[in-house]
Amino acid sequence: MITITQLQIFLKVVEIGNFTKTGKILNMTQPAISHAVSNLESELGVKLLIRDKSKGLMLTNIGEKVLLQVRNLQNSLEIIEQEVAAEKGLETGLIRVGGFPDFSARFLPKVIQAVHQKYPNITIELYEGSVEEINKWITSRQIDVGFIYSVHSGLDIIPLLEDQYMAVLPDFHPLLQKSLVSLSDLSGEPLIVGRWGNPKAIQNLFTESNLAYDQKYTTSNLNTMLGMIAEGLGSSILPELAVKDTIRWKNSRPIDTDYRRNIALAVVSLKNVSRATNLFIEIVKEQVKLQ
Repeated sequence: MITITQLQIFLKVVEIGNFTKTGKILNMTQPAISHAVSNLESELGVKLLIRDKSKGLMLTNIGEKVLLQVRNLQNSLEIIEQEVAAEKGLETGLIRVGGFPDFSARFLPKVIQAVHQKYPNITIELYEGSVEEINKWITSRQIDVGFIYSVHSGLDIIPLLEDQYMAVLPDFHPLLQKSLVSLSDLSGEPLIVGRWGNPKAIQNLFTESNLAYDQKYTTSNLNTMLGMIAEGLGSSILPELAVKDTIRWKNSRPIDTDYRRNIALAVVSLKNVSRATNLFIEIVKEQVKLQ
């Protein structure tokens, strides 16, 4: 007979990627962890995990499908716990939130602080990645809610705000003499691009206008990018919210384009989110109004 404990151990093993480390976290021995997963596989009659010498633990195809359902079950258990706590006058629970770096750094600390002040028994786990990764994490139920660009489909979304794009330039760059920069001004400029955003969309703006696009460097970190711009290694095209509170804001100029970054909250289904996630969504909407 399959038990909830077996499923929760399986879920934690996948999350950690190691039997021994999972045992330490759950205060269990490594053999006990292995035994629980083996028993689950025996009950199901399928192999869920494969040990690969070079890649570590890997899910089988059926393991991927089972994992999705186990995450759904875990979410349902959390909803039950939160509803019972609310009946007792407590707002509690865990919310797994996905955010992309430039937006997370500026916006999420204020949101988390607001949640902590209003609902001190709610815990937030933050996952940072690209918009594409966040979209996958939501779909696979790895996170409960995430910030994405609203162009992504297949999810329930709550539009939050519109963000214009800025040219971020090195010191003494000739374009700093202008109050508004065009795409043709930036054509051929060495550009530093962030992996976390939507670089393909920016490139398409140049391509559609038959303009040269020179992606000179790529980085995963906003601060690294801003440091590279300060060293004169190139310019960048960034959303206003990403650069507004940084030292490079004085070297930023709006770009003459109708293209905007439309930021939204996304979940698999608004009808099935937990109580804690709903409270988080409401606080996010309140904080957006204060921007």
